[in-house]
This record gives sequence, structure tokens and C-alpha cells, in this order.
Amino acid sequence: MVKVLRPESYWYNQVGKVVSVDQSGIRYPVVVRLENQNYAGVTTNNYALTEVEPGK
Repeated sequence: MVKVLRPESYWYNQVGKVVSVDQSGIRYPVVVRLENQNYAGVTTNNYALTEVEPGK
């Protein structure tokens, strides 16, 4: 579980579950699945390691 720290994200300050972490060197390697949907009906998003912190 991680807390989203990206200010412009729909899920800012919300806690979601880490689905995967890509080790290939891409910019946003952390895939996070969240409880609620955004305006487009999406429940997952990619984040950089610096944009998430361990949550509850």
C-alpha cells in the first residue's frame, strides 16, 4: 500500500495498492490501483518512485 504524492494527480493523498514495479528504467515504474475511479473511469495509474510513499 502506498500514498500518492503527485499534486496534480486525481488521487493525490489517497492510498492505493502497488500492482507492479518495473525494473527496466522507465520514468514511471510503479503501477498503483486505487479504490475510486477518476473522471474517465480509470482505477490505475503509473507513478515515479519519488511520487509515492508507504501508506497504511
